[in-house]
Amino acid sequence: MSAPAERLAAALADRYRIERELGAGGMATVWLAQDLRHNRRVAVKVLRPELAAVIGAERFLSEITTTANLQHPHILPLFDSGAADSFLYYVMPFVQGISLRDRMTREKQLPIADAVRIAAEIAAALDYAHRHGIIHRDIKPENILLHDGSALVADFGIALAASKAGTRMTETGMSLGTPQYMSPEQAMGERELDARSDVYALGCVTYEMLTGEPPFSGPTAQAIVAKVMTAEPAEVTSLRKTIPPHVADAVRTALQKLPADRFASAADFAAALGNPAFGTAAAPGARSPASRLAVGRSRAAIVLPWALVALLAVTSLWLARRGGADGATDGPARFAADLDQAQSLAGTMPVLLTPDGRTLVATAVSGRRNVLLARRLDTLGTRVIPGSEGATRPFLSADGRWVGFSVNGRLVKLPIEGGTPIMLAESRWGGGTWGPDGTIIYPQSYQTGLWRVSASGGEARRLTVPDSAAEELAHWWPQLLPGGRHVIFTAFRAPVSRATVEVLDLESGKRKVLVTGGVMARYTASGHLLFARDESILAVPFDLGRLEVTGAPVVVVDDVSMNLSDGFAAYDVSASGTLAVIPASVAGTKFLLVEVDRNGGERVVLGEPDR
Repeated sequence: MSAPAERLAAALADRYRIERELGAGGMATVWLAQDLRHNRRVAVKVLRPELAAVIGAERFLSEITTTANLQHPHILPLFDSGAADSFLYYVMPFVQGISLRDRMTREKQLPIADAVRIAAEIAAALDYAHRHGIIHRDIKPENILLHDGSALVADFGIALAASKAGTRMTETGMSLGTPQYMSPEQAMGERELDARSDVYALGCVTYEMLTGEPPFSGPTAQAIVAKVMTAEPAEVTSLRKTIPPHVADAVRTALQKLPADRFASAADFAAALGNPAFGTAAAPGARSPASRLAVGRSRAAIVLPWALVALLAVTSLWLARRGGADGATDGPARFAADLDQAQSLAGTMPVLLTPDGRTLVATAVSGRRNVLLARRLDTLGTRVIPGSEGATRPFLSADGRWVGFSVNGRLVKLPIEGGTPIMLAESRWGGGTWGPDGTIIYPQSYQTGLWRVSASGGEARRLTVPDSAAEELAHWWPQLLPGGRHVIFTAFRAPVSRATVEVLDLESGKRKVLVTGGVMARYTASGHLLFARDESILAVPFDLGRLEVTGAPVVVVDDVSMNLSDGFAAYDVSASGTLAVIPASVAGTKFLLVEVDRNGGERVVLGEPDR
């Protein structure tokens, strides 16, 4: 072990046992270590001495505290930080996986579906950080870790601390950011960067995942920066013809020189990547948004109705099969409900069923804002619920007469027929459960656990706190069980395969794990627990008295739209046994690849819709 390594090992000996060096970058060296207090392997990142001297311990610890509060499934969490001897360090989980750079080196060009998914996961992490006022400033493949295939964004701490060092950074010979992924404004040395700079960097990373090379390269950093400032990157479709037009258009928009011409947020970039109707006229010969929409209409019957009308697939199925008068059993009845008021089901949106199973409530996008749609299954029309504009993660009251949701940082309730929302409590996240006695249990924000408030209003009370030692990120998707004493919920971890479905005793506060590797559980009157896993809905027998799973899970539906960044699955089940599902194949994730020539002629490239 070298002398600096021995000094580091001695400085951290009371907390960490340094094992070996994992790698070194321009700003820090990463060491594998054993966390002696928690008996776990961790990665200790130690700043280079010259950078540590420029930043200073006080500034470093102050800024690292800010990033420590970033809790998101696609952000690598921070366990610890400190100053020891002359070392500045912070401690992260040791991720058993590879970096995005490692995968790109091995494969060069990623499958298009993987590239789009990884970009969307990075965008979700960036959007969360941006909404908390933090810009990463150094998004590149080396700073993206892949754990079980899912993206984890690392190194918010160094970037934030180094950005505050100002011109003193030049004294170290180091620069914040990597030329191939720097936005033009960052390359010009602008200090005040916003979210659109990270959007540009993510556009560069997405470009490289798709084509195998960054938008600009050169023999020196100066040559690369000159191209960033003056040149236009080659069209991704000229380097890989199978890239869908909307993906190419989204990447082109993210890489615009002027921040005002890019997406305003990382979330907008992700939405465009997943929206086949997205298009710009930025490139010569590119179709306008109107012409793209017209082509979408002409193909709506043979592809999927993602262009104008959201199609909600509904399965009405009795989990406990019913016997008829002659002793025969009825099979599941399946049908589709056309939500004629929706402009799109953008991504994974909630769908709800009233307890009697007769009315659907779905979240859709209309006029660029969320609205709630109501559709009685014995009628043909869909209506917008007045007062529901901006609704996020809605849930229904036990009698089906009210809907609760989050809007503008508040938890509100609204009659299902519409009206004026009534504020109940603070809520920056949404999603909840509403019992017959008026008890509402909900997550107050992204990572603060579950809270309890009365449907009549009043003071909210905290019920749970995510266990950081168990690597829990949040408690979401609660459902009160019959009797009102217990609630099931998802204890979320990243990646989603590590989440657990648990039950909480509201009187004692004790918790019990019911399902490992499942999310968003719902209890049914047939005595089953439904939960989501791998874009499927599974059912497992559940003993309500003993609060135990009593059998093996079976797949009920093998196609449900899921958001893997928070474990949300677009389904609901009523007390009567009706199951409503938005399939992944209808939520804008499958499309038919068609080649269109300049005269408007079309040729189907692939025979079947796919992702």
